[in-house]
Amino acid sequence: MKKLKTPKLKTEFVALLASGLVAGAAIAQDDAPLTFSGTLSAGAEYNSNVSVAELESASGQSDVAAIVDAGLDADWQVSDQLNINGGYSFSSQRYQDFDAFDLDMHMLFGDISYDFEAFTVGTSHYFADADLGGNEFLQLNQTSIYAGKLLSEQWYLRGAFNIVDKSFTGFEARDADTEGVSLDAFWFFNQGRSSLTFGYAYDDESTRDPAFAYQADTVRVRYSNAFSLFGRDSEVELGLRNQLRDYKANTPSIGAPRDDSQLFVDASLKMAVLPRLAVVGKIERGDFDSRLASANYSEERASLSLEYDF
Repeated sequence: MKKLKTPKLKTEFVALLASGLVAGAAIAQDDAPLTFSGTLSAGAEYNSNVSVAELESASGQSDVAAIVDAGLDADWQVSDQLNINGGYSFSSQRYQDFDAFDLDMHMLFGDISYDFEAFTVGTSHYFADADLGGNEFLQLNQTSIYAGKLLSEQWYLRGAFNIVDKSFTGFEARDADTEGVSLDAFWFFNQGRSSLTFGYAYDDESTRDPAFAYQADTVRVRYSNAFSLFGRDSEVELGLRNQLRDYKANTPSIGAPRDDSQLFVDASLKMAVLPRLAVVGKIERGDFDSRLASANYSEERASLSLEYDF
């Protein structure tokens, strides 16, 4: 059984290794099933409260941004059991007024998995490099070791151990090392056109400044359904994620440890207008509840874009 691919972490170096292996394989084995896919999208987004979640900082003002996303993936099914997947993506956000919040992100990823008869095991690595306001901001490395099992024709279970390293430029007090575990259950129904995902994650994050260190429990739910709308292929997605953070040390400005809650909900609709071209609309809301005033805010986002798949 081929492993189930999960959505990438718009967070998260097998990538370079995998790309090299894929290139070599294309030369050495012309009959190897090597496939490529990609996405290009462009549009606009409205944000009711321009912010940087990684810095727990919000402007309190709204703005409109131009958004661009591009990605290229390569998948090599080496054998019936062994699969190698790698790729690169780029995203850019340019605000009309708040250019200090402009964000560019490059991401490389790689994944190697082996399908045993009873279950699938694998490892993946993500490298993200983000610029904020035209300046270097954050580099993130995430390595995961995972195992998955198809429990029936409708249920798939996946567990992972994750190690994350965050390195900030200009905000070194937030440099962090994180260890965590996650568990996701996928339910497929409606002849595979619909799915429901239930997930839980635990993370223990240590930071250079102890005031930013925390332990977190995260629950998430996502629903996806493919259907026909006005005679066109369409897909709707609904998601919810709630994270509870228990900070380890006092925050000096409030004289006590923080106990934060972060709730995100989103909904999106994708409708094809041509065989490979689609219109995508999305709305999101984030509620950040904290004793620290700068980390206590809410925001709404709404975007509309054109997406080309190849």
